[in-house]
Amino acid sequence: MNNLALQFRQINEFLKEAKNVLVASHENPDADAVGSALALYLVFKKKDIKSSLYLPDFPSDNLNFLPNFNKIKTFIEPFNFDLLFCLDYGDFKKLKLPKKYEKKQIITLDHHLKSDQRGKLKIIKPEFSSTAEIIYLWLKNSEIEINQDIATCLLTGIVSDSGGFSHITTTSQTLKTASELISAGAPLFKIIQKTLTLENPLNYSKIWSRALSRITEDKEKGLTFSWISFKDLQECQAKLSDLKGIIGLISNASSTNSCLFLVEYEKEKVKASLRSEPYRGKGVVSIAKALGGGGHLYAAGFQQKGTIKQVLKNVYKQIEINSAT
Repeated sequence: MNNLALQFRQINEFLKEAKNVLVASHENPDADAVGSALALYLVFKKKDIKSSLYLPDFPSDNLNFLPNFNKIKTFIEPFNFDLLFCLDYGDFKKLKLPKKYEKKQIITLDHHLKSDQRGKLKIIKPEFSSTAEIIYLWLKNSEIEINQDIATCLLTGIVSDSGGFSHITTTSQTLKTASELISAGAPLFKIIQKTLTLENPLNYSKIWSRALSRITEDKEKGLTFSWISFKDLQECQAKLSDLKGIIGLISNASSTNSCLFLVEYEKEKVKASLRSEPYRGKGVVSIAKALGGGGHLYAAGFQQKGTIKQVLKNVYKQIEINSAT
């Protein structure tokens, strides 16, 4: 029996003793976090295990087609749970859990690089397309039925986090998984429409034109970057979700080692996305980690307080440190 199959058996052993389960994922939850959490909620419902679903922030409305979306809570319900599933978070602080919960029995399922993940059982697989793909393999390995609702949640996570099956972590196993989820009734076209297409085309075109016009290529430092200010978001009536995909476009068009996209999503609060490609021979996760974030070797991010100019200066400083080592 391989190590992953053994870990899946351990999950099942934990669940035999569990009466109340809390499912949690990270702040500003993306489709993989939401789809994975809802899939587990539905599995526990089928197994007659009482569970509650907690996300620190409410997800984007474009995911409201997912089954049981209305069960998501942005607060922890007052019940005495004995098992905590933590999903897709990379760094424990992104779960925004009360400190006392760190002492609970925790199972972590995550496809981010090893960082500050915690738990009695940690299944961390950065080579997987998504956390949803890990959950699918656990269900398959455990012979737990995947109905249409569960399949829809899982395929949503996979489609979104693989960029429509275009990212480097998309493997033959990913495509086989997607095929089986479609066979179980997951609506691929609808999922693509909801997760990879634009909600507000006009707002999108305005905000993208500003970001694309600001692309700067610094060949000396090996960085291509662009940015959007809080003022830009207000003037274009745009949201963070309207900017999804810009960093990928910058990366594809760039000839430098790494790429950066900064968004001031609130006044002097900046979200940064970093990208590179394996053929460039330069990862970006070390920069993200040094600035309080994390992610994958070639796709990472962080958040900081400060202006765009200040955060950009911090990134340059880390590039210099990395170049010197």
